[in-house]
Amino acid sequence: MYKASRWLAILGVVVLVVGAMVLAGCGGTTTTTAGAETTTSVEGAGAYDINAVLAGITADPALTAMLPANIVSAGEMKVASDIPYPPWEMYVGDTKQATGFDYDLSQAIAAKLGVKAAFVETKFDSIILTMQSKKNDTAMSDMYDNLERQKTFDFVDYAYDGTGILVAKGNPKGIANLDSLSGQAVGVEKGATQALMLEALNEKFKAAGKPEMTIMQYPDQPAALLAVQSGKVVADLTDYSTAAYVASTTESGSVYEVVVDPAAPTGYEGQPIGAPFLKENTQLRDAFQKALQALIDDGTYQTIIGYYGLLPVKSATVNQGAQ
Repeated sequence: MYKASRWLAILGVVVLVVGAMVLAGCGGTTTTTAGAETTTSVEGAGAYDINAVLAGITADPALTAMLPANIVSAGEMKVASDIPYPPWEMYVGDTKQATGFDYDLSQAIAAKLGVKAAFVETKFDSIILTMQSKKNDTAMSDMYDNLERQKTFDFVDYAYDGTGILVAKGNPKGIANLDSLSGQAVGVEKGATQALMLEALNEKFKAAGKPEMTIMQYPDQPAALLAVQSGKVVADLTDYSTAAYVASTTESGSVYEVVVDPAAPTGYEGQPIGAPFLKENTQLRDAFQKALQALIDDGTYQTIIGYYGLLPVKSATVNQGAQ
């Protein structure tokens, strides 16, 4: 069973040992595939066995035939992901066995395609580079499908998310919304959409004659969480789903909380979450899209996303971030 409190303890957040955090977090690049008889669960959500879900999926030969020759010959597609980033991707306890929504869905899509999905641990700000160099075939890492990224990639959208404000328990600085971040030190993961969002917000503050934020960019989400807990920043701007999950599961909800803004009950600037594909890689994009649609049609997708409590799509679409 995965527990956020265990994750933070491993990373050194609870004991404030930064060195341990770096070693156990997103260090080098590792590859994992679905482990034999691995049962995973999210705290409070009840029993869930991804292997049982995968066992019910039948590969579609027509979809396998759509795949690029290199993926068919290798028998796998390489999926980049920034681990840990719960509940989208994380590890089971203190092992290197991946779990989370992105991981489980990647395994299900691959099973429908008749191949394996190798989940490749990759820093978020390096994911695009690894795909451009063709080290990875796609990514599933709670990545927003937006117009800027569509200049390089096509996205198959498979969920929705928005931006949340994660603060220390008790909200000592009284943060109420984005405007109340004026003049504060705010943390964010390097390479995330929220980093650009904060820069744009600073321009807004400047134009209005308000004090700008000090934006602190961190190499990964655990480092940003540590900064909130230690008081170096008043808030971590991150995906709403992750903020809510971390707040509710870390030390039984005693460490963090999410700012509740009635104007944005599920987060700011909600956008589709997608798997990116190089624009010339139309074969894999189309096969991936059709496999996802098949899982939506047979209910497998709803089982997986419902377990993690995330916002679903109604159908497998491409580049909806432009809409």
